[in-house]
Order: sequence, then C-alpha cells, then structure tokens
Amino acid sequence: MPKKTTKKSAKKTSQSGATRAGRPKGSGKFGCATKAVRVPTHLEDDIQLFIRRKLKTSGKAVK
Repeated sequence: MPKKTTKKSAKKTSQSGATRAGRPKGSGKFGCATKAVRVPTHLEDDIQLFIRRKLKTSGKAVK
C-alpha cells in the first residue's frame, strides 16, 4: 500500500534566524521608531497640513 503524503505548511522562520531586509531601525528621517496609522481618506490633506505646521513650529526640517 502506498504511503500517504501530507501537505507540509511553509516553514516559519524566527526573527533571530531570518535575514533582516530593509532599512536599519532608527535610520529614517527622524531617527526614531515609527508606527503605521490608518486615517480616513477625506482627512488625509488636513492631517498632512497639521503635521507640516507642527514640524515647522518645532524647527524640524520639512520636505
């Protein structure tokens, strides 16, 4: 009788054994950790304007 073959799932790699891709932490524009935030598209322009004004008053460079 033939052996049953089972479908193997993809092997998960731990962070310690994985090759780290991308930019190193802390090397971004502001040199600190970041966080993705979802905002309604109708508020996107207002939020961008708010951020630019805050950065301008704090003395940070604005692109």
